[in-house]
Amino acid sequence: MEVEQAHRAGWIKIAAPVDTALLQFLRRDLDDGEAEVIALAVEREATLVLLDEADAREAADLYDLPKTGVSGLLIRAKRERHIELLRPELDRLLHEGGFWIEASLYNRALDAVGGMSEE
Repeated sequence: MEVEQAHRAGWIKIAAPVDTALLQFLRRDLDDGEAEVIALAVEREATLVLLDEADAREAADLYDLPKTGVSGLLIRAKRERHIELLRPELDRLLHEGGFWIEASLYNRALDAVGGMSEE
């Protein structure tokens, strides 16, 4: 699994939130992973949280957590020239990754990096 490989390589650290009351509260409306991410972000005063689900993004707003999603990361990767084109990456998420992106978000992401030059 990629996460285990990244952990062994020292690229990521695995952590669990300490505030179990907050975690249980968040689990009422979110899945376990999203609840843990938000609880840990609150505890550590995170500067950015990666969330894509609307419910999780709304919960993050309640705690004033700065957030982005996968499309935001890809926009940044394009702007910083880590990827050549955004459209193929978004299409790969949709068609191979089982990811769902609203058409309006898809188009806004392309507009953010030059729109038609992504053709």
